[in-house]
Amino acid sequence: MVAGLLVVSTAVIATLTTAQKAQSTDLTTPSFLVATRDLRDPPFQHAVILMIPSTEPPLLAGVIINSPAEMRVRDMFTQARPLKRQQETMYLGGPVEPDEPSVIFRASSAPASATRIFDDTYVATGHDAIVEVLKDPRIADLRVILGKAQWLRDQLYSEVMRGAWYVVPAKSDLVFSDPKDLWSTLVQGGDLQEAEAGQAPALNLPYGRIDATKCRHPLSSN
Repeated sequence: MVAGLLVVSTAVIATLTTAQKAQSTDLTTPSFLVATRDLRDPPFQHAVILMIPSTEPPLLAGVIINSPAEMRVRDMFTQARPLKRQQETMYLGGPVEPDEPSVIFRASSAPASATRIFDDTYVATGHDAIVEVLKDPRIADLRVILGKAQWLRDQLYSEVMRGAWYVVPAKSDLVFSDPKDLWSTLVQGGDLQEAEAGQAPALNLPYGRIDATKCRHPLSSN
């Protein structure tokens, strides 16, 4: 247990150091969106969102990784092997498609049905793909998540620029760490980054600007 805490602490320190030195805010690289203290809109208050590859570009997508639900994985996936205590609980990933599950996991190699997020961290959606991950005894770190958050590029740009989110480099150890203190740890690093920068940083986003009136996909309520 102590060794695990040391690993997570090291990852936190490395992440915050990177954030403090960042000259720009870049969502084209693996990133967390960390709700600032001013963001009061449920379900995003105190949220840490892992940005994931969008299945509907030019929309941007992410999943909240620190909001455990009351439902257990076995309530939806009876085929799941016995999981660690922290993995038995499903997580609420966001207000878009709240009944649609996905699984975030770490693996040295992944099934063809999964999409790489960064390094050894992958995401899979769809019942059969998730069951395949849940049955694989080689996969030690995973989170089953219901729903997601989703934005138009200009919408997210506006939210970050008006102070709703910090953008912090994503680390695998943090994705699968204890969610209880994740927000408070990362938001402290974001506060420090903002104080050192003295102004809002430039924001790099994937995809170009688009006409929001032409997009009919559901968006987050924020």
